[in-house]
Amino acid sequence: MSRPEYEDILEGKRQYSDLGFSMEAYDPPRYKHCKPRAPEKVKEDVLNSTRVLSVIEQLATETDQSEDDLLSQARAMVEEMGHNLRMRSIRFFAYFLNKIFKALYKRIYVNGDDLEKLAKMSKDQPVLLLPSHRSYIDFLMLSYVAYCYDFPLPVIAAGADFMGMKFVGTLLRNCGAFFMRRSFGSDRLYWAVFTEYVQTLIRNGDSPMEFFVEGTRSRTSKSLSPKFGLLSAAIEPFLTGSVYDITVVPISISYDRRLEETLYARELLGIPKPKESTSGLVKARSVLQENYGNIHVCFGEPLSVRKLAEGRIDRSIHGLHPRHMSMFTSEEHTFVQHLAHQVILAQQKYMVISPWSLVAAVLSQHPQGLLLKKLVHEVVWLKKQAVGLGAFVNWPAKADPSNIVKSALELHHHVVTLGANGRVVLNLPTPTRPKMETEMARKHRLMEEAEVRLMVVTGTNQLLHVFVRVALVLMALSKDGSQTRDELFRIFGFLRRLLEKDFIFMPGQDKQDFDTAVQYLSRAHVLEERGGCVGVTDSGKKLQSFLHEMFSPFLLGYWTMCQYLLTASSDDPRGSTTQQLTRGAQDMAATLLTNGLVKRFEILSLDMLGNSITSFVSMGAVKRFKSNGHALFLPVQGEIFSLSKQIETIIAVPDLKTAVQVIPVKSRL
Repeated sequence: MSRPEYEDILEGKRQYSDLGFSMEAYDPPRYKHCKPRAPEKVKEDVLNSTRVLSVIEQLATETDQSEDDLLSQARAMVEEMGHNLRMRSIRFFAYFLNKIFKALYKRIYVNGDDLEKLAKMSKDQPVLLLPSHRSYIDFLMLSYVAYCYDFPLPVIAAGADFMGMKFVGTLLRNCGAFFMRRSFGSDRLYWAVFTEYVQTLIRNGDSPMEFFVEGTRSRTSKSLSPKFGLLSAAIEPFLTGSVYDITVVPISISYDRRLEETLYARELLGIPKPKESTSGLVKARSVLQENYGNIHVCFGEPLSVRKLAEGRIDRSIHGLHPRHMSMFTSEEHTFVQHLAHQVILAQQKYMVISPWSLVAAVLSQHPQGLLLKKLVHEVVWLKKQAVGLGAFVNWPAKADPSNIVKSALELHHHVVTLGANGRVVLNLPTPTRPKMETEMARKHRLMEEAEVRLMVVTGTNQLLHVFVRVALVLMALSKDGSQTRDELFRIFGFLRRLLEKDFIFMPGQDKQDFDTAVQYLSRAHVLEERGGCVGVTDSGKKLQSFLHEMFSPFLLGYWTMCQYLLTASSDDPRGSTTQQLTRGAQDMAATLLTNGLVKRFEILSLDMLGNSITSFVSMGAVKRFKSNGHALFLPVQGEIFSLSKQIETIIAVPDLKTAVQVIPVKSRL
């Protein structure tokens, strides 16, 4: 797929009435093997399926529940999750979204030609639409775009918490949302009902199916590690031979500014998010007074599951069992994992980088601000580096770079200010009487400052996937200046494994990622080989320094967790919860910041600290076990110490011996 050609779908609609738009003829193409059926028939097909009836029979034998009681439970489950597609609701939704989007956004860009090609393909195969997920707007946006282009409206897997929103929950259901519980653990009946619901829609091709392979919204603007359960259920009809093929479409939704920026920053610091409610939605009307810039919706290259599975999967094995009893083989589990990662990497490939992301990346490395002229110079340099690595930056041709940067600053006026003296600074809180400030007041102000800085960080994060592989190579050279190629690969591999929860890497492609990064850096005259060693050229030192500063906060955050695990958790063999560990490490990070020993506020992020625990578990440095239904974690002291020392060979760290009083875990299970 070549560079997408975008068109602004709001342009014509600004001259056209919202009512007229909502009443336009809508006649989308239909899957050729689809047998039209009402939503109630879908539910009955689920309840009468061999899969569900078989599980009911098994549970009746294993428990004291009757088959009738279990069938009633299954009926309640399918009623709870079931979708509708009512044209009256869809037209109301079209009217409402058209009005809202025209108020919120300057432009909404879509690669319409590629979507029209996909519409033709949807006649031949069931379609899975897998968008990136960084805002509540995502699933609303795809339905809106589908309506605009006469594309079949998707059925959408939505979290059950949306059902509690009065009116909105019903409207979403009537526009194609089906609801799933966030977790259903060992509930075999619910899993059977949900799996059958998903698969009957795919087998019959009633509508394209949309879900988020990341599972939940990314608060950080980075892609999340994929979840495999729903994707496994969705492609099982192909593996068992129920359908000839399934078309998987990675979709990238890129925002100049997200509606939830402030909310996300607070969540990352541990301030609970408000419960989804209609009243909360109404109170959020103030967002209509703000400008949120542009959105780019890119439908990526469609993936044929059949072609991807060719030579990798032996589907004939499923002919030995009834389809509803088929179990995934190890090869099929690996295939699903690779497909999920391939989808997210494709989403990243088609992301559109906003000028604000470049501005934020530069500002993150200048905590006291800098002059506009210097900011523009650095942003233009960074844009060149990103484009060189294949990123698509939304940078109007022949536009004055200074005007582009000023527009980005204006769009994020709640975060940054361009002063009369030409200096760009963050909108940070200032103490009225710093000498009289209590410790509690200082910590409160620290969190207020962190909220602003994390909003800048989330802007930077949109850019990280572009640089991560070359950054890990350059960070591996940061202390010694040069390494043998084998030693460089060893350190690169360590960093890749350590950070695999924060960044998306294709499993098993360590060497390919390393070779590709080194080849690029060599072509760009950033690296050179001398006497059997790889080193950074003089002209490459600026990029090395910049990327080191961009990515070192992750290592610093992981190192902080190491210190916390080595001290506060060493005396309790019972283990701690993730929340206890992340909150304790966050307290330690706050102390480091308050004492001026570190300057990067990213280490306060509970998301980063939680990812460090997951990484340590996969590396054998933390043991995970369950007690009374709770997941508990216990550090392996020697392994944590070793990880800490390895990180210290790559970044500079503060001396904790005399500067920080360790904050113990206050509560245990």
